[in-house]
Amino acid sequence: MLTGDLLRVRFRKGRIHLPYIDDQDPDHLGIAETLIRIFENHEGGTRQELDEELADTTGSGTEFLFHRGLAKLLRDRCTFESASPVDPADLRRRIFAAAAAAYSTDQVRIDREAILAAAGAPDALDVTQVEGTFYADLKEAERLKSFKPCTPGWLLSRYNVALAQAALLRASGMDMLVEGESPARYRELFRKMKFFRLLHEIRQTGPGKYHVHVDGPMSLFKSSQRYGLQIAQFLPSVLHCQTWQITASIVWGAARREGVLKLTPETGLKPVGPSTGQWIPEEVAWLEDRFNRLKTDWRISAGTDVIDLGGQGVLAPEYILTHLPTGMSVYLEFLGYWRSEGVRTRLELLGRYGPPNMILAISAELGVDEEASTDIPGEVYAYRRTPVARDILKILENMVKTHPGASAGTLDLFDP
Repeated sequence: MLTGDLLRVRFRKGRIHLPYIDDQDPDHLGIAETLIRIFENHEGGTRQELDEELADTTGSGTEFLFHRGLAKLLRDRCTFESASPVDPADLRRRIFAAAAAAYSTDQVRIDREAILAAAGAPDALDVTQVEGTFYADLKEAERLKSFKPCTPGWLLSRYNVALAQAALLRASGMDMLVEGESPARYRELFRKMKFFRLLHEIRQTGPGKYHVHVDGPMSLFKSSQRYGLQIAQFLPSVLHCQTWQITASIVWGAARREGVLKLTPETGLKPVGPSTGQWIPEEVAWLEDRFNRLKTDWRISAGTDVIDLGGQGVLAPEYILTHLPTGMSVYLEFLGYWRSEGVRTRLELLGRYGPPNMILAISAELGVDEEASTDIPGEVYAYRRTPVARDILKILENMVKTHPGASAGTLDLFDP
């Protein structure tokens, strides 16, 4: 991710324009290849040595920010570690104590190597090892343990995406239009919003067309850098779609200048990673594992539907649970990350348009009172930290008893 000091934006008639680069330009590909080679050659070296060579390479020319931006993205692909056989702080204490003791004598000259050898003796370190360990816990002395390589073309494409992400870090709101995608792609997109815990509203505007509004970090009562990072990290998921448009209101700089950033496929941003499929939260995946261990006639599988809620929202349940003897199907939906007013709106929407064959799982962290969820047509399951498989099974078994004639997995399967 790029930081604000690596990005210069231009304002023109209220629009924000970013300095995208041509990812096919030979000169750009050349500098990208050079920087990648520097990182590859410095594996095992110190962070300070790497930074010094990068400073010599990037220089201070007209493309200084571009070069530094590429280096920042490559640095994000590195793992650094403190390579020290002993605790450097303990070693320094021994060295300073030995040096102080030597100065307290009448010696005119201090034997530096003798002091270092004595300090390293308890750990069987020679003088060279002691010198290398002396300040090994400082950031500059960390060594490059591993670097995840990439191609120059990928790096340049990643740079363009990072420019847009850096702007979205300072969004007060974002509207997205998506159309013409498969149900699986929509599910992936909507679940990624849950994964990044974005405050969002989804409306279906036509067959296969959706409008999504996402509150940005600058719209919150207390602007959150972490939340801004989450909305920026969501952008690559959109790039796997074919027909989309993003319009974001940006608040830029110390002067808080406002502008609009527009992104479409014509912007030229390319996917920078594989489509990871339908994301499942850790606690939900844990539930699936536990449920499969139970001896039951119910089977749990990933949900495949995107259900319209009266044109005012959508439901993309995490799982569908099927009762093998009867064929009864029940959706399992987890209420996502919402503000208090968003929770009330979501519950009202589910109360009016939600399917009756549904279990709505609500975390206690959302602070939803019992009365607010009484109008849900399906069942409500409140859990504390993680959902419990046996609790879900009890609700399902009660559904079978309550609706003994149900057999088809349709939205109205519980209707008389």
